[in-house]
Amino acid sequence: MRKYLLIGGILFALFVVAFAPAGLLRSLLEPVPGVALLDPVGTIWRGAGALYLEDRPAGTVRWQFRPVTILQGSLGYDLELSGPDHAVDAQVAVSPSRLRLRADGRLGAAFVNQWLGSYDIGLGGEIRLHEIDLALPVRAASPTAGAPPQLAPGEASGTASWSGGNVRYRLSGRSYSSALPALTATLGEGLQANVYPAEGQTPLIRAQLLDNGFAKIGITRLLTRLLNNPWPGSDADHEVVLEVEEQLY
Repeated sequence: MRKYLLIGGILFALFVVAFAPAGLLRSLLEPVPGVALLDPVGTIWRGAGALYLEDRPAGTVRWQFRPVTILQGSLGYDLELSGPDHAVDAQVAVSPSRLRLRADGRLGAAFVNQWLGSYDIGLGGEIRLHEIDLALPVRAASPTAGAPPQLAPGEASGTASWSGGNVRYRLSGRSYSSALPALTATLGEGLQANVYPAEGQTPLIRAQLLDNGFAKIGITRLLTRLLNNPWPGSDADHEVVLEVEEQLY
């Protein structure tokens, strides 16, 4: 009798796991700041739902579990994020110490401007993602006595290209509009990105995600000239003339 009860219990557990509803993913994402999954359908292994980022609609996300990632010590999924103005294919894998994201796709201006609008910036054109690979720490290492927690270093690689077009922005209470050429962003050397004209080698933007959760963004004198708002002084085109920081997490 015990043998049959044991077999029945195992079969029941397998049934529960195999058909675990997609709603469980929504619960798992609740502690993640700025991320929400609404109206999930299917199972945690394969399904779809409406993804929201910072309370803004990010489109429909479809997921499929990647069993091979278990052998690599992580939990991974193939993802498809789509909407009327964007389409991204990605792979995500989460281990006890790191989250890894790989992505390719396109992001239209209407999609990107949902977030840039908070900074009084608007872009035209389209952004293309090429073999973007991000590795981010997901927990702090155990600190020594009296020392603040330290995060393992992140890594980034790949490129993003912007087709160029009109840029609208607001500065010191005034609105500006300029046309910029096509741009390319190269990721690497930790969590850094450098933006260049597609047909040039002088940097326009230098961005970095710091270990303390702040993003640091600097713009060079050349970018201020391209925006028809040149920075005063005699700085070289490649020198950073304006730098801002903002806490992301």
